[in-house]
Amino acid sequence: MKRGFTLVELLVVLVIIGILIAIILPNALRAIRQANTKQCASNIRSIDTAAQLCFSENRNWAACDSMSELQPFFPDEDGDGLGDLPVCPFGVNYTLTGNATNGYRADRAGHFAPGNWPDQHN
Repeated sequence: MKRGFTLVELLVVLVIIGILIAIILPNALRAIRQANTKQCASNIRSIDTAAQLCFSENRNWAACDSMSELQPFFPDEDGDGLGDLPVCPFGVNYTLTGNATNGYRADRAGHFAPGNWPDQHN
């Protein structure tokens, strides 16, 4: 006598797996998006801090008006002697906004819609 699964049993298992995936996948994708959003916001805060450190050291905003000039103020994670510029998890380049009179900071508009900054109520 052959033992095995019937077609109905296999279909039931596939339906159950499909239901589990339909429940889990949206939550997993939402969690990934939230993590990427928080990482991007953290990177922007780090860029703002690097700009302030650059100005504190140089006392001249013109010396702090590009990401390459801020590079020494980031941690050197890979040991090459240069600070590692933050990388946006969404693939958008970070840029600076401002002027040499009032200072520079990371441009949030390319990453977050107005009023959409994460943790704005905390």
